[in-house]
Amino acid sequence: MPQPPHTKPAPLARRPAETVLTPGWRFLVGWTTAWAAVGVAVAAGISFGAGVELGPVLRLSLLFSQVVGYSAYVSARLVFPLLARLPFALRLVLDSLILLSGTLFGSLIALLIEPLYLLAQFRIGLLIFAGNTVLAGLVALSLGTYDRMRRQIEASYRVLRERDALEHELGVARDVQRELLPHQAPDIPELELAGICRQAIAVGGDYYDYLPLGDGRLGLVIADVSGKGVPAALLMASLQASVRSLFPTAVDPGTLNANLNNALFRASSAARYATAFLASFDPQTGRLSYSNAGHLPPILVQREDTVRCDEGGVPIGLFEGSTYDTGTRLLVPGDLLALFTDGVTEAPAPDGDEFGSTRLADLLRAHRDQPLEEIIQTVLDALVQWSGPIDAHDDVTIVLARVP
Repeated sequence: MPQPPHTKPAPLARRPAETVLTPGWRFLVGWTTAWAAVGVAVAAGISFGAGVELGPVLRLSLLFSQVVGYSAYVSARLVFPLLARLPFALRLVLDSLILLSGTLFGSLIALLIEPLYLLAQFRIGLLIFAGNTVLAGLVALSLGTYDRMRRQIEASYRVLRERDALEHELGVARDVQRELLPHQAPDIPELELAGICRQAIAVGGDYYDYLPLGDGRLGLVIADVSGKGVPAALLMASLQASVRSLFPTAVDPGTLNANLNNALFRASSAARYATAFLASFDPQTGRLSYSNAGHLPPILVQREDTVRCDEGGVPIGLFEGSTYDTGTRLLVPGDLLALFTDGVTEAPAPDGDEFGSTRLADLLRAHRDQPLEEIIQTVLDALVQWSGPIDAHDDVTIVLARVP
């Protein structure tokens, strides 16, 4: 069988070379072309209106338009931003002088290129210079305004991105802090419990807790860390960890407050402290042992009287070595104990008057027999009605305990 004749493969067609322009070169070509068009337009207008020869006018217009065009660009993009902080009048004078210097430089070059024509057609030369100079001024003003608006938009966009990132981080911190608070009260037949914490901002320094102590007793904690925001939240988390680790082995609430005081004093600055109320309840005897470290005294609503639990000492974290007393109360069926932070009693009315602990005690006594969650909601509604449209100035934390 004959073999097919050997044929050379057809050469691959060469692709035409592609000219790749960087953004800088693309701008340079575009800007030069635009100002060349300006020069042509100026030359055509002068030649048509004055009836002169187009050639010299076109050469002068092209040359001058390039000089003043780049003068306008340099002024608007590089020089004007450097003068942005100067007073407006001084900045206007300097901007005008910068544009004028570009015009004078272009005039000098044009004079060197076409001296005889300019001497013979002085008015035509002035028209060329004036037309391009006015255009350069308008372009410089437009570019400067555009750049200023662009920088403002970019700055606003950066601020919005930073704000979004901060809000996201605060949202994560808020979720983490909510996980640190009790999800539900322990089920103890001898004591009804309910609590709530509402931060004034994303995170705060209020803290409450229920702690089973292992011997049948229950620990109750409420605390308010100085300050607001993330620093207070971090200190609150540290305080919570210390309370949970030390409470089960503490001899009594007063000793626990003393240990917490020394730990907080060593771990934080002098400006950081916390008020705290720590109590342990023995369901077998109804005995409540407590120590109040500078916190607002909890209100104990009894059948015939309303008393305050104020025995203890100074806020924790202020002075190393502080000692704290331990007080006791005997809770009987029907007694209602209310723990709260200053976001409740110091809630301001529009005229500046505070809600106060007396008003809170009266409210608790009036609704003492309702379910605890309803009592808390009643207090929250009263705070909203009291403060009106004013936003909450501080975290609001309420913990209720009642012997059934």
